[in-house]
Amino acid sequence: MRYFLALSSRELPLETRASPTPGEIALIAIAVVVLAVMGIVFAVAARRRRLVRESSLALLHLADLNSAFAASVGRYPVIRKSFSVRMNTKTKYDKFDLGNFLRYSVLESESWFEHEISVRLTALGYFEDYHNRFEQLSRQMLGATADPRMAPQRYAAIEAKLFHRAKLPHPDALADITATVRYTSPKGQNSYVRHATWDFHQLRLGLQTAQAARARQSTVQASRQRERQLLTPQMRVDVLRRDRYSCRMCGARAEDGIALEIDHITPISWDGLTRPENLQTLCHDCNRGKGARFRG
Repeated sequence: MRYFLALSSRELPLETRASPTPGEIALIAIAVVVLAVMGIVFAVAARRRRLVRESSLALLHLADLNSAFAASVGRYPVIRKSFSVRMNTKTKYDKFDLGNFLRYSVLESESWFEHEISVRLTALGYFEDYHNRFEQLSRQMLGATADPRMAPQRYAAIEAKLFHRAKLPHPDALADITATVRYTSPKGQNSYVRHATWDFHQLRLGLQTAQAARARQSTVQASRQRERQLLTPQMRVDVLRRDRYSCRMCGARAEDGIALEIDHITPISWDGLTRPENLQTLCHDCNRGKGARFRG
Protein backbone atom coordinates (compact mmCIF):
# COMPACT_ATOMS: atom_id res chain seq x y z
CA MET A 1 0.00 0.00 0.00
CA ARG A 2 2.78 2.39 0.87
CA TYR A 3 4.48 1.45 -2.38
CA PHE A 4 1.53 2.53 -4.46
CA LEU A 5 1.06 5.73 -2.49
CA ALA A 6 4.70 6.60 -3.06
CA LEU A 7 4.34 6.10 -6.80
CA SER A 8 1.25 8.27 -7.00
CA SER A 9 2.93 11.07 -5.13
CA ARG A 10 5.75 11.32 -7.64
CA GLU A 11 5.59 13.87 -10.46
CA LEU A 12 5.41 12.24 -13.86
CA PRO A 13 8.14 13.40 -16.32
CA LEU A 14 6.88 15.93 -18.92
CA GLU A 15 8.21 16.17 -22.53
CA THR A 16 10.08 19.46 -22.83
CA ARG A 17 11.30 21.51 -25.83
CA ALA A 18 14.39 23.64 -26.04
CA SER A 19 13.67 27.36 -25.93
CA PRO A 20 14.45 29.43 -29.10
CA THR A 21 17.91 30.84 -29.19
CA PRO A 22 18.42 34.60 -29.39
CA GLY A 23 19.55 34.21 -33.02
CA GLU A 24 16.38 32.39 -33.99
CA ILE A 25 14.26 34.99 -32.25
CA ALA A 26 16.07 37.71 -34.21
CA LEU A 27 15.47 35.90 -37.53
CA ILE A 28 11.78 35.48 -36.74
CA ALA A 29 11.50 39.14 -35.86
CA ILE A 30 13.24 40.16 -39.10
CA ALA A 31 10.94 37.89 -41.14
CA VAL A 32 7.88 39.39 -39.47
CA VAL A 33 9.11 42.90 -40.16
CA VAL A 34 9.93 42.08 -43.81
CA LEU A 35 6.52 40.52 -44.37
CA ALA A 36 4.85 43.50 -42.76
CA VAL A 37 6.82 45.92 -44.90
CA MET A 38 6.04 43.92 -48.05
CA GLY A 39 2.37 43.89 -47.14
CA ILE A 40 2.41 47.64 -46.70
CA VAL A 41 4.25 48.10 -50.02
CA PHE A 42 1.80 45.89 -51.88
CA ALA A 43 -1.15 47.61 -50.26
CA VAL A 44 0.21 51.04 -51.17
CA ALA A 45 0.91 49.92 -54.75
CA ALA A 46 -2.57 48.41 -55.07
CA ARG A 47 -4.11 51.61 -53.74
CA ARG A 48 -2.15 53.69 -56.23
CA ARG A 49 -3.21 51.47 -59.13
CA ARG A 50 -6.82 51.69 -57.97
CA LEU A 51 -6.63 55.48 -57.81
CA VAL A 52 -5.18 55.63 -61.34
CA ARG A 53 -7.81 53.24 -62.73
CA GLU A 54 -10.60 55.28 -61.17
CA SER A 55 -9.37 58.65 -62.42
CA SER A 56 -7.47 58.06 -65.69
CA LEU A 57 -9.28 59.27 -68.79
CA ALA A 58 -6.77 57.37 -70.95
CA LEU A 59 -7.71 54.05 -69.32
CA LEU A 60 -11.39 54.91 -69.58
CA HIS A 61 -11.15 55.58 -73.32
CA LEU A 62 -8.97 52.49 -73.82
CA ALA A 63 -11.61 50.32 -72.15
CA ASP A 64 -14.15 51.62 -74.67
CA LEU A 65 -11.74 51.01 -77.55
CA ASN A 66 -11.02 47.45 -76.37
CA SER A 67 -14.72 46.74 -76.02
CA ALA A 68 -15.32 47.89 -79.60
CA PHE A 69 -12.52 45.75 -81.10
CA ALA A 70 -12.32 42.70 -78.80
CA ALA A 71 -14.59 40.52 -80.92
CA SER A 72 -12.92 41.53 -84.20
CA VAL A 73 -9.27 40.97 -83.28
CA GLY A 74 -9.62 37.71 -81.38
CA ARG A 75 -6.96 35.05 -81.72
CA TYR A 76 -7.59 32.00 -83.87
CA PRO A 77 -6.10 28.52 -83.56
CA VAL A 78 -3.34 27.29 -85.86
CA ILE A 79 -4.59 26.10 -89.26
CA ARG A 80 -3.56 22.45 -89.30
CA LYS A 81 -3.86 19.97 -92.13
CA SER A 82 -1.75 17.03 -93.23
CA PHE A 83 -1.63 15.12 -96.51
CA SER A 84 0.24 11.93 -97.23
CA VAL A 85 0.91 9.65 -100.16
CA ARG A 86 2.78 6.36 -100.53
CA MET A 87 4.83 5.47 -103.61
CA ASN A 88 5.23 1.93 -104.92
CA THR A 89 8.74 2.39 -106.33
CA LYS A 90 11.87 4.12 -105.11
CA THR A 91 12.18 5.99 -108.42
CA LYS A 92 8.73 7.51 -108.04
CA TYR A 93 9.56 8.41 -104.44
CA ASP A 94 12.75 10.21 -105.48
CA LYS A 95 10.99 12.16 -108.24
CA PHE A 96 7.86 13.02 -106.26
CA ASP A 97 7.26 16.79 -106.04
CA LEU A 98 5.96 17.49 -102.53
CA GLY A 99 5.37 21.18 -103.25
CA ASN A 100 3.17 20.40 -106.25
CA PHE A 101 1.38 17.74 -104.22
CA LEU A 102 0.63 20.32 -101.52
CA ARG A 103 -0.72 22.80 -104.06
CA TYR A 104 -3.13 20.27 -105.52
CA SER A 105 -4.09 18.95 -102.08
CA VAL A 106 -5.15 22.34 -100.70
CA LEU A 107 -7.40 22.80 -103.75
CA GLU A 108 -9.39 19.76 -102.60
CA SER A 109 -10.42 21.77 -99.50
CA GLU A 110 -10.24 25.12 -101.25
CA SER A 111 -13.30 26.77 -99.69
CA TRP A 112 -12.29 25.72 -96.17
CA PHE A 113 -8.77 27.10 -96.58
CA GLU A 114 -10.10 30.31 -98.11
CA HIS A 115 -12.41 30.82 -95.14
CA GLU A 116 -9.71 30.10 -92.54
CA ILE A 117 -7.26 32.44 -94.26
CA SER A 118 -9.89 35.13 -94.73
CA VAL A 119 -10.97 35.33 -91.08
CA ARG A 120 -7.36 35.67 -89.94
CA LEU A 121 -6.54 38.32 -92.52
CA THR A 122 -9.68 40.18 -91.49
CA ALA A 123 -8.59 40.05 -87.85
CA LEU A 124 -5.14 41.35 -88.81
CA GLY A 125 -6.75 44.19 -90.73
CA TYR A 126 -8.93 45.13 -87.77
CA PHE A 127 -5.93 44.94 -85.46
CA GLU A 128 -3.99 47.37 -87.64
CA ASP A 129 -6.87 49.82 -87.28
CA TYR A 130 -7.00 49.13 -83.53
CA HIS A 131 -3.24 49.63 -83.17
CA ASN A 132 -3.41 52.99 -84.95
CA ARG A 133 -6.22 54.15 -82.66
CA PHE A 134 -4.34 52.84 -79.62
CA GLU A 135 -1.26 54.85 -80.56
CA GLN A 136 -3.36 57.96 -81.21
CA LEU A 137 -5.09 57.54 -77.85
CA SER A 138 -1.71 57.09 -76.18
CA ARG A 139 -0.42 60.36 -77.60
CA GLN A 140 -3.55 62.33 -76.81
CA MET A 141 -4.70 61.02 -73.43
CA LEU A 142 -1.74 59.71 -71.43
CA GLY A 143 -0.79 62.35 -68.89
CA ALA A 144 -4.00 64.30 -69.42
CA THR A 145 -5.29 63.45 -65.93
CA ALA A 146 -3.78 63.37 -62.43
CA ASP A 147 -4.73 62.76 -58.80
CA PRO A 148 -3.86 65.20 -56.00
CA ARG A 149 -3.15 62.29 -53.67
CA MET A 150 -0.21 61.15 -55.85
CA ALA A 151 2.92 62.74 -57.22
CA PRO A 152 2.40 63.58 -60.93
CA GLN A 153 5.43 61.60 -62.11
CA ARG A 154 4.39 58.49 -60.19
CA TYR A 155 0.82 58.81 -61.44
CA ALA A 156 2.04 59.12 -65.04
CA ALA A 157 4.33 56.09 -64.71
CA ILE A 158 1.58 53.88 -63.27
CA GLU A 159 -0.92 55.11 -65.85
CA ALA A 160 1.43 54.35 -68.76
CA LYS A 161 2.19 50.87 -67.42
CA LEU A 162 -1.51 50.02 -66.95
CA PHE A 163 -2.35 51.50 -70.34
CA HIS A 164 0.10 49.33 -72.28
CA ARG A 165 -0.73 46.22 -70.27
CA ALA A 166 -4.38 46.62 -71.26
CA LYS A 167 -3.64 46.60 -74.98
CA LEU A 168 -5.35 43.75 -76.84
CA PRO A 169 -2.94 40.98 -77.95
CA HIS A 170 -1.84 40.74 -81.56
CA PRO A 171 -3.92 38.12 -83.46
CA ASP A 172 -1.08 36.09 -84.98
CA ALA A 173 -2.04 34.11 -88.09
CA LEU A 174 -0.40 30.68 -87.91
CA ALA A 175 -0.58 27.58 -90.07
CA ASP A 176 1.03 24.15 -90.10
CA ILE A 177 0.25 22.40 -93.39
CA THR A 178 2.28 19.24 -93.92
CA ALA A 179 2.73 16.88 -96.86
CA THR A 180 4.43 13.49 -96.50
CA VAL A 181 5.60 11.00 -99.09
CA ARG A 182 6.65 7.48 -98.09
CA TYR A 183 8.15 4.43 -99.70
CA THR A 184 8.83 1.01 -98.21
CA SER A 185 10.75 -1.65 -100.09
CA PRO A 186 8.82 -4.83 -101.02
CA LYS A 187 10.43 -6.88 -98.23
CA GLY A 188 10.15 -4.06 -95.73
CA GLN A 189 13.90 -3.79 -95.24
CA ASN A 190 14.13 -0.09 -96.17
CA SER A 191 11.72 2.72 -95.47
CA TYR A 192 11.95 6.29 -96.68
CA VAL A 193 9.96 9.38 -95.79
CA ARG A 194 10.09 13.07 -96.77
CA HIS A 195 8.11 16.02 -95.45
CA ALA A 196 7.23 19.52 -96.66
CA THR A 197 5.60 22.11 -94.41
CA TRP A 198 3.88 25.42 -95.11
CA ASP A 199 3.41 28.24 -92.64
CA PHE A 200 0.58 30.79 -93.00
CA HIS A 201 2.39 32.92 -95.58
CA GLN A 202 3.35 29.87 -97.65
CA LEU A 203 -0.21 28.56 -97.42
CA ARG A 204 -1.60 31.81 -98.83
CA LEU A 205 0.97 31.86 -101.63
CA GLY A 206 0.57 28.14 -102.38
CA LEU A 207 -3.22 28.38 -102.61
CA GLN A 208 -3.02 31.44 -104.86
CA THR A 209 -0.46 29.70 -107.08
CA ALA A 210 -2.64 26.58 -107.36
CA GLN A 211 -5.72 28.66 -108.21
CA ALA A 212 -3.80 30.65 -110.83
CA ALA A 213 -2.45 27.45 -112.42
CA ARG A 214 -5.95 26.00 -112.57
CA ALA A 215 -7.28 29.18 -114.15
CA ARG A 216 -4.51 29.17 -116.75
CA GLN A 217 -5.19 25.54 -117.54
CA SER A 218 -8.90 26.20 -117.93
CA THR A 219 -8.17 29.18 -120.18
CA VAL A 220 -5.78 27.16 -122.34
CA GLN A 221 -8.23 24.27 -122.62
CA ALA A 222 -11.05 26.62 -123.58
CA SER A 223 -8.83 28.31 -126.18
CA ARG A 224 -7.82 24.98 -127.69
CA GLN A 225 -11.43 23.85 -127.80
CA ARG A 226 -12.38 27.04 -129.67
CA GLU A 227 -9.59 26.45 -132.20
CA ARG A 228 -10.86 22.93 -132.87
CA GLN A 229 -14.38 24.23 -133.39
CA LEU A 230 -13.12 26.69 -136.02
CA LEU A 231 -12.34 23.80 -138.36
CA THR A 232 -15.58 23.93 -140.41
CA PRO A 233 -16.67 21.39 -143.06
CA GLN A 234 -16.05 23.99 -145.77
CA MET A 235 -12.48 24.49 -144.52
CA ARG A 236 -11.92 20.70 -144.56
CA VAL A 237 -13.01 20.50 -148.18
CA ASP A 238 -10.81 23.44 -149.16
CA VAL A 239 -7.71 21.87 -147.54
CA LEU A 240 -8.40 18.46 -149.11
CA ARG A 241 -8.78 20.03 -152.58
CA ARG A 242 -5.63 22.10 -152.09
CA ASP A 243 -3.62 18.99 -151.13
CA ARG A 244 -5.14 16.97 -154.05
CA TYR A 245 -6.77 14.49 -151.67
CA SER A 246 -3.45 12.94 -150.69
CA CYS A 247 -1.37 12.61 -147.51
CA ARG A 248 1.38 15.21 -147.46
CA MET A 249 3.68 12.87 -145.53
CA CYS A 250 3.39 9.50 -147.27
CA GLY A 251 1.45 10.39 -150.43
CA ALA A 252 -1.42 7.97 -149.80
CA ARG A 253 -4.61 8.96 -151.62
CA ALA A 254 -8.28 8.75 -150.75
CA GLU A 255 -8.97 6.71 -153.92
CA ASP A 256 -6.74 3.98 -152.45
CA GLY A 257 -9.21 3.52 -149.62
CA ILE A 258 -7.11 5.53 -147.16
CA ALA A 259 -8.90 7.66 -144.53
CA LEU A 260 -7.69 11.24 -144.83
CA GLU A 261 -7.73 13.70 -141.92
CA ILE A 262 -7.01 17.38 -141.44
CA ASP A 263 -4.00 18.07 -139.21
CA HIS A 264 -2.66 21.24 -137.59
CA ILE A 265 0.93 21.68 -138.77
CA THR A 266 1.75 23.53 -135.56
CA PRO A 267 -0.32 21.57 -132.99
CA ILE A 268 -3.03 23.40 -131.10
CA SER A 269 -1.27 22.39 -127.88
CA TRP A 270 1.69 24.44 -129.17
CA ASP A 271 -0.61 27.43 -129.74
CA GLY A 272 -1.22 26.54 -133.38
CA LEU A 273 -4.14 28.31 -135.03
CA THR A 274 -6.93 26.95 -137.22
CA ARG A 275 -6.00 28.72 -140.45
CA PRO A 276 -5.53 27.31 -143.95
CA GLU A 277 -1.77 27.93 -143.87
CA ASN A 278 -1.50 25.87 -140.65
CA LEU A 279 -3.60 22.96 -141.94
CA GLN A 280 -2.58 19.93 -143.99
CA THR A 281 -3.98 16.64 -145.18
CA LEU A 282 -2.60 13.48 -143.53
CA CYS A 283 -3.69 9.88 -143.64
CA HIS A 284 -4.93 8.29 -140.43
CA ASP A 285 -1.65 6.47 -139.68
CA CYS A 286 0.59 9.50 -140.33
CA ASN A 287 -1.64 11.76 -138.27
CA ARG A 288 -1.54 9.34 -135.33
CA GLY A 289 2.21 8.98 -135.66
CA LYS A 290 2.78 12.70 -135.70
CA GLY A 291 0.31 13.54 -132.95
CA ALA A 292 1.33 16.71 -131.10
CA ARG A 293 4.99 15.78 -130.81
CA PHE A 294 6.39 18.17 -133.42
CA ARG A 295 5.60 20.81 -135.99
CA GLY A 296 5.35 19.75 -139.60
